Amino acid sequence: MRTLGRREQNKARIRDALVTAARELGQQRGLENVTAEEIADRAGVSRRTFFNYFAGIEDVVAAGLAEPLQRLAEALHRRPTAEDPLAAIAAALREQPIGAEVLLVWGPVASPSTPQRHVLHLRLWQHHERWLVGVLRQRLGAGDELRVRSLAAAVMALFEVVQEDWASTTAGLDADAAMTAFNSELLRALDHARAGWQEPPPSP
Repeated sequence: MRTLGRREQNKARIRDALVTAARELGQQRGLENVTAEEIADRAGVSRRTFFNYFAGIEDVVAAGLAEPLQRLAEALHRRPTAEDPLAAIAAALREQPIGAEVLLVWGPVASPSTPQRHVLHLRLWQHHERWLVGVLRQRLGAGDELRVRSLAAAVMALFEVVQEDWASTTAGLDADAAMTAFNSELLRALDHARAGWQEPPPSP
């Protein structure tokens, strides 16, 4: 493994400090109420340094989520290439469930809707949909772009519906129980999609 030089180590340290500062401030009052200046100040760097590393707050969050999402992508790529895409995604989620570092550490789960929150959410959503398109393009190939992009859009829509319902029902649950509930519902939504949203047969 290549050893980082002093300059690279310093850059990594500043980057990590900015991500940690954003996470802490987001937990306190929601990222939509946090500025780049406040993140930089908590990290002990200048506003200019912040923008040397990140274009905006959504990029800080994306950096903080890169590692768990990469683990999920790797789990998906390990699935058999002929496997149904939704089945492969579900299997990858069983191997690498969505963790608290993705949904619980960046701010209050059920924060009130505000224009600032909506804009930040939209930017993050667009970033992660582009990420998912890239992951699926690697798995499925770029021959049918409509297939790739429509699958990504469908999975993102399922995630959003599950997250909205889950956020309203997690009060009183600890982090482990909340994330178990989220992943269970996300897998259930994927099962509905795989079945074409048909009514399940009655129990015998």
